[in-house]
Amino acid sequence: MTDQPSAPIERVGPGDTTGAPTSRFSSMSRRAVNVGLGSSVALIAAACSSGAAEPAKTPAPAAPAAAAATKAPDPTKAPEPAKAAEPTKAAAPAAAPAAGGAPKVVARKDTFVLGGFGAGATEITDPDNINPYSLGGLGRVRGLLNLTMYEFLYLYNHNDGSEIPWLAESYKVAPDFKSVDVKIRKGVEWNDGKPFTSGDVKYTLELLRDTPELVFASDIKEWVKDVAVKDDQNFTINLNKPNVRFFYFYFVENSEIHIPILPKHIWEKEKVGDFKGSKVGTGPYIMVAATGQRQDFDRNDNWWAAKSGFQKLPKPLRVSAIPPGAGDTAVAREINNEFDAGNIMQPGVFEAASAKNKDVISWSTKGPAWGAPDACMYTLGLNTKYGPMADVHVRRAVQASINRAKVVDLAYEGSTVPLVLPFSTYGGLTPYTKMMQPLIDKYKPDNPSAEVIASEMAAAGYKKEGANWTKDGKKLTFQLLVPGWLKPMGPVVEKQLRDGGFDVTFKLFDPDTQPFFDTVRAGKADAWIIVHCGSSREPWGTLQHYHSKFASSEQGKQNSYIWANSQYSNKEYDAIIDQMDQILSSPTDAKYTDLVTKAVDIFLKDVVEITISEERHVVTNNQHYWKGFMTTENAYAAPYSLWAAWLQVLLKVEPTGAA
Repeated sequence: MTDQPSAPIERVGPGDTTGAPTSRFSSMSRRAVNVGLGSSVALIAAACSSGAAEPAKTPAPAAPAAAAATKAPDPTKAPEPAKAAEPTKAAAPAAAPAAGGAPKVVARKDTFVLGGFGAGATEITDPDNINPYSLGGLGRVRGLLNLTMYEFLYLYNHNDGSEIPWLAESYKVAPDFKSVDVKIRKGVEWNDGKPFTSGDVKYTLELLRDTPELVFASDIKEWVKDVAVKDDQNFTINLNKPNVRFFYFYFVENSEIHIPILPKHIWEKEKVGDFKGSKVGTGPYIMVAATGQRQDFDRNDNWWAAKSGFQKLPKPLRVSAIPPGAGDTAVAREINNEFDAGNIMQPGVFEAASAKNKDVISWSTKGPAWGAPDACMYTLGLNTKYGPMADVHVRRAVQASINRAKVVDLAYEGSTVPLVLPFSTYGGLTPYTKMMQPLIDKYKPDNPSAEVIASEMAAAGYKKEGANWTKDGKKLTFQLLVPGWLKPMGPVVEKQLRDGGFDVTFKLFDPDTQPFFDTVRAGKADAWIIVHCGSSREPWGTLQHYHSKFASSEQGKQNSYIWANSQYSNKEYDAIIDQMDQILSSPTDAKYTDLVTKAVDIFLKDVVEITISEERHVVTNNQHYWKGFMTTENAYAAPYSLWAAWLQVLLKVEPTGAA
């Protein structure tokens, strides 16, 4: 989750809007990040011992010591049905029908293959359903659809905070924040030749507003009053109530919140809830085939952006999505040049893979933190209202027990960086974090210290008896709750807290994380490890989550927002956030930065939450067939294929000439 409007709803897994959250990635993807090094590195060695040209070897289910070769995709053949007994075999690409019905052959060197974001999946669910707003639609549009057939009003570069006009040329927020004027770029067309107009935007938003069963319906109903069309290129979104960030959140930053515009002339004839979608879009690719084993999109040579001179035609003639299979299989297949993009790996796995095949690259060109930021933090959450953590002195003592650098090294192999503020290292936030250095120097949040622990626990009325802290003869005992995908942090943080004198045990919730969230959100947990997603461009994105309006009304009642679990309540803090709600962010606006400083001061003083480090993922690409991926040296977009701006990869990559 990134910067949000002032009354956000939950954003959860890729195909849902309720239940346990998974930030931008499915729980399957998050578990894939935590694949152990041993089996993967061993597999890499086996797969590559005879060179990258050899087929990747994967352990056979019946005999782990044996190996079965995975078959490289053959773009000249039609897809075969999925075989349950062979889930790791690469399906052949679909043969798309050309003019006259003859099969269209696309060579591998002209095909861009995505292996899915994260390992685990062996089949595409409901592959021919391309309705982005029916049940599960968020997951579909966050996949290949937003890189091929759908485009968005704006794209966004998280690395520097720049907004990239795309289907729209400009927007202007009204002074009262109750409307937004938008101008559409001239020349935009649907792939059936019909013009893309303001009427399509009006149809889409008002359809969502009036159709409760659709994805994003509750959001749009809450905010959008109506859309007033001025002409084909100009429209105004009228809001039910002021929201200075509405357009930015839903139509600009779009790392997670994708709202594709629908072609009115197609969709108005359908029963939308049951409709499996139309292949009519504005994007540079058109779906030509879909099975459980792959989806294929062929280049639209009549793409509006190329005809108008806005963009050049992409070089890949076909884009294909293939389920990656299990973690070991996915790694081996990327080493074997079967995938061009998509896999996430643990740092050690990536280093071993890159050593075997120099074409396997990651976001960072130097390491050792190979991964890329995703606007989420690894955090130690504390219940500031109920239980022992309600005492600020205990929270300060807990923080003084944490050695962030060791957590990063032991749990995540040094693949990320320790942080004390809940803000990403994205460039848009850099000016703010620099401003906060005096507060960091004042409160010294990253200061593991037995002396600080002792003084703070004494202030809370505790004394050391043996190895543990006690009060009134009762030992301070609590559980550290940990969801499965964050289990590497559990034993590390537990050990540090125990060394600090706390009688704590970590409780793992894996694979079912729903009980974890049920407990944490109801204020019934004392401490927990979680990712906290929020700010991608301005501090308000995360700071707002500590407003008391998001806390549980009473212990046992679920709070109103998935990341607002601290149960924090402070009228002074609330007043600061209430003011920030109504101000456009700017690092040069003294009023805004003063409010940020005041909020951060309270956050650090009261230890509202303990930020441990940035969440980063080692997202890998393979440049055997294609070059020009985003990296730290070529940071034109964040490297997450779930996000809309990743479309630019397909527009920028060039063929290497490999056969």
